[in-house]
Amino acid sequence: MYILEFLLEHYIMLAELIGLWLLMDSGIHLTKNTVLVTRIVIILIFTESVLWSLELWTRSFETLSIARPILSSTIYLLHPAIMIGIIGMGDGIRKQKMWIHIPITISIPLIYTSQWTHLIFWYTADNVYKTVDSFFKYYPYILFFFYAFTLGFYLIENFSLFYRRARKGVFFTLVFSLMGVILHVVVDVDTDYSTLFASALILYYLFLYMNTSKMDPLTRLMNRQCYYADSKKGRERISAVVSVDMNDLKKINDTMGHKAGDEALQTVGRCLNFKAGRAKNVYRIGGDEFAIFYYAKDEAYVQKDIELIKKELSKTPYVCAFGYTMIGKSETIDSAMTDADQKMYQNKAAIKHTNIMNIAAMKQATIEAIHEALNSGMWGMDFDEEGNMIKVEWSQQFRKMIGFDDESDFPNELESWSDRLHPDDKERVLKEFNDTIADYTNEKTYDVEYNFKTKDGQWRRFHAIGKLLRRDNGIPLSYVGIFVDITDGANAVS
Repeated sequence: MYILEFLLEHYIMLAELIGLWLLMDSGIHLTKNTVLVTRIVIILIFTESVLWSLELWTRSFETLSIARPILSSTIYLLHPAIMIGIIGMGDGIRKQKMWIHIPITISIPLIYTSQWTHLIFWYTADNVYKTVDSFFKYYPYILFFFYAFTLGFYLIENFSLFYRRARKGVFFTLVFSLMGVILHVVVDVDTDYSTLFASALILYYLFLYMNTSKMDPLTRLMNRQCYYADSKKGRERISAVVSVDMNDLKKINDTMGHKAGDEALQTVGRCLNFKAGRAKNVYRIGGDEFAIFYYAKDEAYVQKDIELIKKELSKTPYVCAFGYTMIGKSETIDSAMTDADQKMYQNKAAIKHTNIMNIAAMKQATIEAIHEALNSGMWGMDFDEEGNMIKVEWSQQFRKMIGFDDESDFPNELESWSDRLHPDDKERVLKEFNDTIADYTNEKTYDVEYNFKTKDGQWRRFHAIGKLLRRDNGIPLSYVGIFVDITDGANAVS
């Protein structure tokens, strides 16, 4: 009989909890942690309803049973425990600080011993409920409010990127729960809160489920589906779009592993979402592709924010290319994003070119340092498709070795070098030079020693080595080599 009455009295609550329990089996967007903690909360709510019914039964006793204060204390503590469980449902707020458990831990001995200390409430020998004549009589409700507001804080902190629509769900879920408790306190109605908790839990679960379905699980930015939805629903308020592409993600994955790639994406995501507030939404729309929507912001604001993002990125090893477009009244999001993509690709090419130039400059500086240490210099020649020499280049280090300052002093011409060969060496050296060019087998290597007249008129001994690079048809493409001053180790002409 009692069981039937319990089922009838709590029919709505039981239907909600059982339905939610079954619904979680299809919660593909939620993690195992969320599902586990949600089921624990369901068990706690059910337990609260059972204990409430037992406590209600003990009220019919003519004299006090020790079970009643124990049941009441447990019920008071289950309410904040349920809130802690709800806080732990979200993966983004799972790693809450240990301080969150301090209030309920302190409250356990205070509430359970209140029957004897009369600190909060107690029951008389004839089974009458009494409370202390001070604010302490509201202590169980204050404890509940604390955790309710803590939940609100964590929601705002961790789901701020969904503020436009989700804030309404957060507001309604919290207000719905809190108003129910406040009304019961003000009106002094003694009732079971399990149905209230169950309804609030369902609302929160749906809020969590919907927001998780909008979230990219790796970067915790909005996902591609949310991008498409916002591009349609928020068109009137979107003032600018930004296309962002992360550079060298494949290289990171291939050389350092996918874990390093995931960490790189997470870091970039945090930088893009830096100081997001209500001004923008950030989306991950592909592997290394991101998009940003700005709401009711002018071009100066967009430019400044992109610079702030780049500044944050500069603190990391990662680089992104950016392209933005301000949206006209008649322009569509798709056309604006296409334009932003083109600008992003231009920026990406410029970054790549800058990187190549920096690498080339670094390599050139390294080569020059090596040549200076070895007392050597480089030379190079290019040929057209018919095999005619079209360019000669003497390195600055070589000019320095033979006493010249720059190109005006020692022009990039073959005669600048050949006219200064010693008469006894010139014919042999030029024959070796030309024979290497004419050898289409590409087996011959230019390797000679000769005396060379420097700017101050001295003869110095050089060892020259060169290699010819050819096209597929054998025609010369380029001729590169080095000079080494070997005067100190060989006999130069005086």
